Amino acid sequence: MTSSLSTDVPANSTVGTRSQDLTIASYVSGDAKLIQSEQAGCAPAVVPGAQYDLKVDYKTTAVPGTNLTVFAHTATGWQYWTDLKTLPASAAWTTAQARTPVIPQGVDRISFGLSLSANGSLKTTNYSMVKYDPSPPPVAGGPELVGSWDVLTTQLPIRAIHSTLLHDGRLLLIAGSGNDGAAFTAGSFKAVVWTPSTNAFKDVPVPYDMFCAGHVTLPDGKVLLAGGTEAFPAGTDGPTAFKGAKKSYYFDPADDQFHQIGDMTGAHWYPSLTKLGNGDVWSAGGIDEQAQGTVLTEMFDTSAMDWLPQNQVPQTWSYWGTYPHMFLLDDGKMFYTGGHTFGNGLPGTGARVYDWTTAQMWDVPGLRQKDMRDQAGSVFIGPAQDQKLMIVGGGNTDGNAPGINLVDIIDFKQATPAYVPGPDLPGPGKTYVNLVNLPDRTVLAANGAQLNRAGNVQTASLYNPVSNSWKEIGADPVGRNYHSTSILLPDGKVAILGSNPLDNSFELRISVYSPPYLFKGTRPTVTAVPGSARYGQTIELGVAGNVSSASLMSPMSATHQTDTNARLVDLPIAGTGGSRTAQIPDNPNLLPPGPYMLSVLDTDGVPSISKWVWIS
Repeated sequence: MTSSLSTDVPANSTVGTRSQDLTIASYVSGDAKLIQSEQAGCAPAVVPGAQYDLKVDYKTTAVPGTNLTVFAHTATGWQYWTDLKTLPASAAWTTAQARTPVIPQGVDRISFGLSLSANGSLKTTNYSMVKYDPSPPPVAGGPELVGSWDVLTTQLPIRAIHSTLLHDGRLLLIAGSGNDGAAFTAGSFKAVVWTPSTNAFKDVPVPYDMFCAGHVTLPDGKVLLAGGTEAFPAGTDGPTAFKGAKKSYYFDPADDQFHQIGDMTGAHWYPSLTKLGNGDVWSAGGIDEQAQGTVLTEMFDTSAMDWLPQNQVPQTWSYWGTYPHMFLLDDGKMFYTGGHTFGNGLPGTGARVYDWTTAQMWDVPGLRQKDMRDQAGSVFIGPAQDQKLMIVGGGNTDGNAPGINLVDIIDFKQATPAYVPGPDLPGPGKTYVNLVNLPDRTVLAANGAQLNRAGNVQTASLYNPVSNSWKEIGADPVGRNYHSTSILLPDGKVAILGSNPLDNSFELRISVYSPPYLFKGTRPTVTAVPGSARYGQTIELGVAGNVSSASLMSPMSATHQTDTNARLVDLPIAGTGGSRTAQIPDNPNLLPPGPYMLSVLDTDGVPSISKWVWIS
């Protein structure tokens, strides 16, 4: 091993004129490090409970074998703390950067740099450390411009990982084991029904571990649950080697109970469930009973309330990943946006159009950084009739690379649909992005983190599809990352729940966002609406206010930044004054059968409180 100082430094270097140089030949074991001196005044002081952003410029030829390493100092002396990341080889100067975990109690200084544990050369320079400030950045404007956030005094009684709005305005919140191995071993599985208007919670008996199941609202308003956790990692299993379950139940809001139905054909942990135009449910993705990715496609027959046998379901025999973001298009085909949970994206372009009736698939071009779309957000933008979708942010859990703020948009009205770059999400890049369609046709993007379950990014923005632009708004006062959900409520507010950081604690505070439209004067109202409507039907509406448009919103059922059934469907209206007519689209692929929230907008873009309408 040899080491020296070199005058080879980056062209834009602002710190010194030299770099440290290290070479290893005939490597056997251990490592050598280029780190700061551990002497006081060289190794920087830190504050317990804080986090720090570290940067080092480097060149290295070692593949693999170069790591960003941190040592910690306590009253008993120095000791190795952690490797923050493994670095790729680079012939040109590049920057390694990472955020530390929370500084433990008793640690007063750290020393950091790069370590080499393979044959090769390493150069470093420009070491820097900045304390991370998680405080939301100030945003100019009153609530009529940016809305407002409230944190309720009532807290969640469970780890709410799965959230579904019921057709009576309550929310079904499911923890199952809540990502708690001790609870799984004890058979302690939990769920509640929350009434937002009273902040009351009702316990619901849970028959198996619904942690990481798939779920969707059925045409009759029941909630289908499928898959989940059969076993936690054990022994020498890796930390993500969960085993999937085959079990399936439905939740009935009429009696607030789970009811068992036939098992899925195969086991699924992290499956997606997408409702089709005929009311049946497509499902795929996730981890099987062997802790391996499953290639099995499943179909739930709603009329029979049972899963079809494998030989009646067209099979791609392809692995879609965990919680793949699969949306139903107006022609009955489906679109995989490239969003998912954990690790890299699919091979090829990372996004696909998929004909589930024939099991054919076609790559869709244009998705940038496809392997950084782990726990991105995906959503229809504007009315579903526009057939535009957006994917926002993301990261890579396996690589723990900092999240991105890229936004890509695809328009399926084009002859050859392809992703095109949209406006970047304001602020730092982030994963765990929660996206919510709002009744004024904007999209809320809130919460997230820079790294795997760490480094909360407390920013929020509203996307306007008309101007194709973002507006920064005030942020959720509560930092939220993994296992957080956001749900649109019938009154137009948004409830934001949960967060499960790397220490496996869980955030029990509830935030409620009131969008700007709630501060713009008197809201229009829907005074009369039929309880149900058929495809293609013209319905009579009673309204008050200067009403200009109407829409139907699907009740959200979200987990892990995924709700593939969320959409806003435009209702053309006619008439004046207090009596209007609205036209229900005749294409069930635009709005699969079930309960929807009907609201009207006035000429100032202010929505009414929603009324429930059943589409069949």
